[in-house]
Amino acid sequence: MPETPEPPADQPPIQFDKAELAGGVANCTSCRAPITGTYYEANGNVVCARCRAQLSFDEAQGSGLGRFVKASFFGTLAAALGSAIYYGVAALTNMEFGLIAILVGVMVGAAVKRGSRGRGGWLYQGLAIFLTYGSIVSTYIPPILKAFKEQSEKQQAAATSPAPQPAPSPVPGPTAQPVAAMQPAAAPSPEPKLPGGPLVGVFLALAFLLALAFAAPFLAGVENIMGIIIIFIGLYEAWKINRRVPLVINGPYRVGAPQKAPSA
Repeated sequence: MPETPEPPADQPPIQFDKAELAGGVANCTSCRAPITGTYYEANGNVVCARCRAQLSFDEAQGSGLGRFVKASFFGTLAAALGSAIYYGVAALTNMEFGLIAILVGVMVGAAVKRGSRGRGGWLYQGLAIFLTYGSIVSTYIPPILKAFKEQSEKQQAAATSPAPQPAPSPVPGPTAQPVAAMQPAAAPSPEPKLPGGPLVGVFLALAFLLALAFAAPFLAGVENIMGIIIIFIGLYEAWKINRRVPLVINGPYRVGAPQKAPSA
């Protein structure tokens, strides 16, 4: 078998497309270069010898932890961008569009696939679904904070408003005095303190806020059934993009030579 050139380390992962023909000569579906000599078939797509070597290189290179960290980083950036798009559209139009959830799913799924160098599989599918859902439900956090603020203001207003006091009943006897004056004032109860100081309280508040945001789409029940369906479509898009596709390479073949049927 002829030797294949060593692929450059910084070349991005190959993305397949349909084969192209230019003047009867097949083009590589990855680099678009015309194939004039030896070529291969990778999952039914025509690739040149150089791209075939790059495919084998991408399949074997790198550690699983490194790919996962990179996929997490790219996916998190895409999730943050998706949230920014949602907030931007809501601020400009003063309306909320649930269909943005599908766009977020596509963005996050593509970013995770890019970071994993197209590896795919259940691990990256789960990562893409988690980041997509987190990006979608982050849009519920501002309304939740606004509701908490309004509730707190109502409670403070109720606590500061003076309540009507009943007239004290006198005690029978030569020196009648109000009962309230004869009772000692109750000592104020100490405020409860969380173990670990204020930092633990902040952490617990953030955890509660995130848990409430993750459950928010389902708290409305059947009234939000359409929103739940759209969210599931976005999650499906992120899952579908990161499906594991086994790499099958056949060849080498020569241009103009009779081609053997690829093995199943």
